[in-house]
Amino acid sequence: MAEPNKSPSSLREGFISTWILLSVMVLTGVVAQYLHSWLSQHDFPGWTGMLSAFIVWGAYVVLFYKPLYRYFDTPYFAILNLLFIALGTAIGTFISQNAPADIFLRQYGPIGSKILGALSLNDVFHSWWYVGLFFMLIGSLVKMSINKGFTRATIGFHLAHLSPILIFAGFWVDYFYGFRGIIQLETGESTDVVKVYQGSSGRIVDSTRLDFAIQLDAFEFEKYEPDYRIQIWRNNPDRSPQELHNMGPSNEVPEIVASVPLVMNKIRHIYGADLYFRMVDFYPNFKFAYTYPEVTDTIAPVDPGIIVEMKTALGETTLQFRDRPEENIVSDSIHLGASLEFYWNMPEDVRRALQEGVTGKPRGGLPRLILVGATQQVVYLSDDGIREEKLEIGRFYPFPNKDDSGITPSILYPDAAYLKANPASKGEELLNPVAKVEIWKKGWDAWREAYLYPNARKRGGVHSIPESNYLLALESIKDQETKYWKSTLTVIGADGQSAKSQIIKVNAPMLYKGYRFYQTDYDPNNPNYSGIGVSHEPGLLVIYIGFLVLVAGTFLLFYRRFRNKESEVTTP
Repeated sequence: MAEPNKSPSSLREGFISTWILLSVMVLTGVVAQYLHSWLSQHDFPGWTGMLSAFIVWGAYVVLFYKPLYRYFDTPYFAILNLLFIALGTAIGTFISQNAPADIFLRQYGPIGSKILGALSLNDVFHSWWYVGLFFMLIGSLVKMSINKGFTRATIGFHLAHLSPILIFAGFWVDYFYGFRGIIQLETGESTDVVKVYQGSSGRIVDSTRLDFAIQLDAFEFEKYEPDYRIQIWRNNPDRSPQELHNMGPSNEVPEIVASVPLVMNKIRHIYGADLYFRMVDFYPNFKFAYTYPEVTDTIAPVDPGIIVEMKTALGETTLQFRDRPEENIVSDSIHLGASLEFYWNMPEDVRRALQEGVTGKPRGGLPRLILVGATQQVVYLSDDGIREEKLEIGRFYPFPNKDDSGITPSILYPDAAYLKANPASKGEELLNPVAKVEIWKKGWDAWREAYLYPNARKRGGVHSIPESNYLLALESIKDQETKYWKSTLTVIGADGQSAKSQIIKVNAPMLYKGYRFYQTDYDPNNPNYSGIGVSHEPGLLVIYIGFLVLVAGTFLLFYRRFRNKESEVTTP
């Protein structure tokens, strides 16, 4: 084939024409692969997908036959082809490859994931356009090598130009003999079966067996620490505050117009309205600190009650009992193992049991722990007998048959009207955060106070600002994301013995016998489940050899040119 004119205008025309040829080839590969995949997924006969792809590729060759023939074995065709391949490789490096559909959707969103998937950018190295670029590059390099001729002086040229054939062969071996799949295990389980994905779709279509088993010894995941912020929401005017408070999951919240950090006493303006607010207090682990007058002898028992700190296997909590029906009894057969009751005056059945020394049948079949306010007594009543003790503030009273669970009375009062509850915090740990804010508007006589607290199920801690469509909320988004998840894996050989053990993470896989095991999935509702991605790439060694040949050829090529220039300088 004759060399094209090498004038600047001709070179510019050649590069532009080659760029158009390669761009259309990439688009052709995308269309051909999409048609093949679409027909396969809609239960068309297998030959229809291949036929459609063949027609698309054939149309490209027919339409662009003349420019292909003209520029196919030119240096700028190979250079631009390499640049296209380099760009595709870079895309495959920065965009997550072969990720499960839900993870890909979470990373790039609904629109972004659809666009990237349609262009096969979620599996670049197996995409038809990427493979097509290699085919064209190999054809171009082979043609140039034939034109160059084979001599000792051209060894470096041929190695550098033909090494991509080895690289392509490695990719091709992976395409036909490699696979990508997932092993799904719970802690303590093992299996040698891998569920195989179809291409990059994340759809399981087959399974294969390994000649060894993978055992999940342990799995753990951790979420980010919460980063609470005050959010400003704009509500739909048609939605009442009560409807808002009864809303479900957090993804149903109104429009979030701003999110500000928790800074004490910093005045914030709600843009678009004459509204202002500031946080005046923050309680990391909110509780009410109750106080009552020290002298209670002169207070009549109008509305008596008691406040106790209760400790169970679930943790510690504060309870307030009133001597009212349904407000003076807590029964729990699992965690308390008893019926906890409060009365200001001792009930007749308990008085009779104390006098006669017999208990009768306990309430609901449960032992009874009874607190009596007027006489300051604690009565244990069960089938085993009856026992009474003095009711003392600050003393721990265990539940029957549960020495590590019980109550500690903190305040006994005759009339709730004198009881004061002051906001406080049990400590600095973010267990039950509450923010106190002051809100005001031009024209109001005074500011309004509000307490904001997060609630993932119902928006009880959201404050609807009067005379506006705005609301304030205390929410954290960061702790909804997973910081890491990792699995401890053991390889079990055919002899049943442990061959290898390693902890894997998302970016820290385990390699064994040409297989790569990496962390790819988890279930936040099942702390024992782990999804372990598996990839088998038998052509990877061939690819490495191809790159070594490329480096060697390039070295010989430049070394030969250096020797030629050196000989020209020294020749008289």
